[in-house]
Amino acid sequence: MSFLYRPSQPEPAPLRWLGDAIEIAVVVLAVMLLLVMFANVAARVAFNSDLAWNTEFGEFVLLWATFLGGASAARRGAHMRITELVESIPPKAARVVELLTRVGVIGLLILLVWYGFVISDRAMGQEMTVLHWPMGAQYLALPIGSAFALIYVIYETVLLALGRPIPQEAFQD
Repeated sequence: MSFLYRPSQPEPAPLRWLGDAIEIAVVVLAVMLLLVMFANVAARVAFNSDLAWNTEFGEFVLLWATFLGGASAARRGAHMRITELVESIPPKAARVVELLTRVGVIGLLILLVWYGFVISDRAMGQEMTVLHWPMGAQYLALPIGSAFALIYVIYETVLLALGRPIPQEAFQD
């Protein structure tokens, strides 16, 4: 499928499949959100009434799309970076700084995965007011999206450690 992202350097098939699944999920979630919001506006205009479940469903979908989108951005190397320091130091030192930065990001993502599962598990007994879905299902977006991002950051770190090019298409001029 040519509309899916392909990095300049081919990635292993399992990472490509995971990335494709994440991107398709984000698009499906965005379309669902758009349709539900449009239906709610139409209901308000046509019937002077709104869909009771619209807000909770929108929050649920938006949260999942956000964290999965973050994982997709990690795959592309598209998260915001301030590169002045790295660009101003010698290449060997820049590589060390880049590696240390990614090790810090890996640590942060591990914390998000761990505590995200803890929070989600504790909230599974609570229900959303209108949808009656477990609140923990909504909170699962944090650890799952972070786990997917972690996979891509670890892959990028390994590439960097081996001296191979990393996906940074978002920053190419």
